[in-house]
Amino acid sequence: MPIVDTLYRHAMRLTNNADDAQDLVQDTFERGFKHFSSFEPGTNFAAWMTTIERNLFFNQYQKAKRRPQRANAATGEYDDWDIYAASEHQSQGLKSAEDSYWEAFAPQEIMAALHKLSPERRQVFIDAAIDGKSYQQVADEQGVAIGTVMSRLNRARAQLKQELAHYAAERGYGKSKTSTSSH
Repeated sequence: MPIVDTLYRHAMRLTNNADDAQDLVQDTFERGFKHFSSFEPGTNFAAWMTTIERNLFFNQYQKAKRRPQRANAATGEYDDWDIYAASEHQSQGLKSAEDSYWEAFAPQEIMAALHKLSPERRQVFIDAAIDGKSYQQVADEQGVAIGTVMSRLNRARAQLKQELAHYAAERGYGKSKTSTSSH
């Protein structure tokens, strides 16, 4: 139970809704208790639960996208067009919830730069810079030294900075356009 506050803060970052965040935390604990036999004693319990929470969020997000919207929100009834549209649904080729999330919120250039990172650097960058986990949490989750996490994160940032320099310059980010001259 000591990690409930951490899970709730993480859920709020994911959902931006207090009720949804509470539901997500509750579902996380339910899933954690159900699969507690897969937890390895001596590893970071908070990181394990945070991973469960993130995966649950992405799975719920994807499921909600596939669910037909109700035509009449007042009665909760589906109309014939909703049923017809749902019957055309094919499960092959569906994207993962995480891929859908990234496509919705990250430009293609940024995603391409992220995919150029080695898997180790990419995971450290996502965990530390995007998910906001501490270096220690990331180190515990990945079973590496905290110095390794800092090194991978530094190299990932440097590589992304290089990969995205042109993209940033086109949008007015980065170095000032004023020239520096000696006085």
